[in-house]
Amino acid sequence: MANAITGYSRSGTTSVGVGRTASQPARDSVLPTTTGVAPSQVTDEVRITEVASQLADLGRKLSGSSPIDTTRVSRISKSLADGSYQISASRIASGLLQSEQALAQIGLG
Repeated sequence: MANAITGYSRSGTTSVGVGRTASQPARDSVLPTTTGVAPSQVTDEVRITEVASQLADLGRKLSGSSPIDTTRVSRISKSLADGSYQISASRIASGLLQSEQALAQIGLG
């Protein structure tokens, strides 16, 4: 499939155009109605916001690390089993506030 992607920029809103060759049929159910325009001249466009780009970058970074800290899980499981696990409401509240502040910095809070 011969698609050309153009217009990628790492800052602000990104506009990505995908051009079709004449041998690729247009899908009427997906494309807007165009009167008097040949299928080879129709262009699809996707806009990616800065926040979406940041989240994609974060996802790529996190995909290289293990999502589960098995040592910590083991330690917590043992302390739950022997009754020594203590819950700290102030640590939980502090963590929630930090998460909220981090989300606010990237425009999601």
